[in-house]
Amino acid sequence: MKKRVVLVLIAILLVLAGIGGTRKVVEMRQAAQKERQVAFLKAHEKEMTEYVKKQSRYVIIKDYDITDIKYDWESIRVVRSMAFSPKMLGIEVSIFNNSKELDGFEIYIIPDDTNRPSKIKNIR
Repeated sequence: MKKRVVLVLIAILLVLAGIGGTRKVVEMRQAAQKERQVAFLKAHEKEMTEYVKKQSRYVIIKDYDITDIKYDWESIRVVRSMAFSPKMLGIEVSIFNNSKELDGFEIYIIPDDTNRPSKIKNIR
């Protein structure tokens, strides 16, 4: 009887240790994925800036004179606008004119793969 109780306790401890380890692995994967996404977007910052200045409907409608653009790299998230639309990377953008903040909004980058992006398919 004592042996069974000890074996059951050992089994429970092993299961709990496995669950804790699995959570740690998932957290590490998510952190690595986020780092890849940030690095990818930083490498394509010039393309994003050109889009915001020349093609963003929001900026064109408001007729903003932009001198500086800042990206909130911590705000990057994976989004899907509709059920069967492609996954996108959303990032918050702040636009400035001579150090005065004009506005802030979000742009969406559609990469070839949101987990391991290598090229931009489209920007919205």
